Amino acid sequence: MADDKELESQVEELLGKAGLHLLEFSLSKHRGSLTAKAVIYSPSGTGTDECVRASRLILSQIQVSRDVQNPSIEVSSPGIDRILRSEKDWKAFTGSYIKLIIKDSEEWVSGKLASLGEDFIVFEGREGPATIQRSSIAKARLDSTHKGE
Repeated sequence: MADDKELESQVEELLGKAGLHLLEFSLSKHRGSLTAKAVIYSPSGTGTDECVRASRLILSQIQVSRDVQNPSIEVSSPGIDRILRSEKDWKAFTGSYIKLIIKDSEEWVSGKLASLGEDFIVFEGREGPATIQRSSIAKARLDSTHKGE
């Protein structure tokens, strides 16, 4: 387990140098084979080229770190309506358009995730900028209606 976290940190650092954010990473072993799964994001767009580049970088890191020659590598983009769950998500998507549901509300509010603090976000919605405590956010996801803006 500790080795898996160390490998994840190494992969995250390597991808970061290539301009890619590592949002999720997991390793599984089945019948002697190793499978790595990763979800990556690039602010300039996450397409096939970015996934291929990430796959090659992850493969080389696993081969060096684990001395495994033919692991299975699965790399994907986060998707256009990704739910923001982890700290990695919040950091990666700062500057992006998102939708929020505040606790005790049922309405989605759209705006831009302008900045991120330790326990709050600055959200630029129709009403202008607002500081929102993260603990008051029931749900947050990317807002695909603003894709390309």
